[in-house]
Order: sequence, then structure tokens, then C-alpha cells
Amino acid sequence: MTQTQKDRDALREWAVFYESGLRRQNSDVNLTQAQIAKDRTRLEADPIEWIRFFFPEYCKFEFAEFQIKAIRRCIKHEEWFEVLSWARGLAKSTTVMFIVMYLALTKKKCNVMMASATQDSAVRLLDPYKKQLEENALIRAYYGVQVNLGNWCAEEFVAKCGCSFRAVGAGNAPRGSRNGAVRPDVLLVDDFDTDEGCRNPDTIDKNWTWWEKALYGTRDTAVKTLIVFCGNIIARDCCVVRAGHMADHWDVVNIRDEKGYSTWPSKNTEESIDIALS
Repeated sequence: MTQTQKDRDALREWAVFYESGLRRQNSDVNLTQAQIAKDRTRLEADPIEWIRFFFPEYCKFEFAEFQIKAIRRCIKHEEWFEVLSWARGLAKSTTVMFIVMYLALTKKKCNVMMASATQDSAVRLLDPYKKQLEENALIRAYYGVQVNLGNWCAEEFVAKCGCSFRAVGAGNAPRGSRNGAVRPDVLLVDDFDTDEGCRNPDTIDKNWTWWEKALYGTRDTAVKTLIVFCGNIIARDCCVVRAGHMADHWDVVNIRDEKGYSTWPSKNTEESIDIALS
């Protein structure tokens, strides 16, 4: 048996396994199509409620005000450049996933590029999107099965809602990343700066040039594009700082505010912050 035949057999077995529902993490949704359509319309009218409904396992704590504002900014503006420099533990990457999943499933955006310092890092950051599209029973009930057999791998996949997702590491070639006729209309940059890279000005310049000339160059000037940079400020000069100075909005949020109180008290109590900082 050739390797190609083995791959085909494995794909068929996986499809049966998936469709049987053995991977479901949520309980089945027993609603009529009319009820689903009505609920979907109501939920899509309020992105915050939509997120709470479809991602209950992530939304164990009430959103902080800065998170709500970021979600609304990125969804409201079709053409937008946002930089999120939130402290670790404030759910930067998760909040961005909520935003992008909303835009993808409601068909407001259709070509997502995830960039990071390395290819492995970009794949790791894209993996939660892929898993939600595979396993989230609520998404499956309200938007249909999203797994598109034949276009489904860790580095690149196309969901049945029509949105494509691709991971790319700094320095790799991102050009030609079309979804049909559409160039990338969502550019995500996460964990782009590294401690080692920031010690070398030439590395910072090289990575910034790649972002500006290669990754940003994949967009179509005629198509409104959402750009979100996620990263902590780890040096006076780094890519996230350069992006922040150019962005429509640069959101800098520390674990505590200027008065010394937790910026996300429903999750990070004063005691837990003290323990972590000690």
C-alpha cells in the first residue's frame, strides 16, 4: 500500500471519528433550525454576548472593561490597526481569537494570516482556532460543521464558513496567500519579539522589514484589513513598540492600574498578584 493510500485511509477514519461526535466537549444542542436562526441573529448583534455564548469554557471570569473596549474597536472598524500590549495573564491572544472567530463565522472577514517569531510558534498560536472549529459543538450547531476535509492541516486550513487560516514564521514567504480571489484581510502578529532578538538591532530591523515589506504586502489595498499586533514591551526598541507608534490604537495595560489595583479583578485578585510578583 502506498503512502498516499495510507493517508487517504487515515483521513477517512478520522472523518468517521469526528462525525460520530466522540470529540465533542459540549453537550448536544437540541433546537430547531428556526430557533437557531433566531438566536444566531440576536447573538451576532452583540459580539460580547456572542463570545460568552460560544466560548463558555474560556469565559469563566467577567470581561474587564479594557477587553470589552478592544473587542468592540476591532469589530467595529473594518480597516483597523490595533496593538495590544497587555501584561501576561490578561488574555491578549485569547481575546484576539474571540474577535477573529466572530468575524470569520459571521463572514465579515475571510483570509486570516497568523505570524510569529518562528513557524512553530505561529502554528501553536493558530492551534486554538483550529481546535474550536473542530470541537466546539455550539459552533457546529449554529454554523454547521467547519472541518473541510482535504484543506485541513496545522499550518493552513479553510473552514466551511469560507474563511482560510494560515500560520507563518518571521522570514518565511507569506506571498500568494489567497483564499480564492481574496488576499489576507486579517493580519495577526503575536509573540514576534524575542529577548535574544531585541539584543541585536540588526535582528529587530530585519524582522520589522519582513513585517512591513513581506507580510503587510500580502494585503490588497482595496480590501479593508484588520491588523492586530500582540506583544509585551520587552525593549525600548522592538517591533511591538514600532507598531504601537503607527497603530490606530495602542492599548497598554499592566497587571495593576495606576492606583495599584488589579486591572482584571474578577480573575486576578490582589492576593494572587502579590504571590506571583513575590
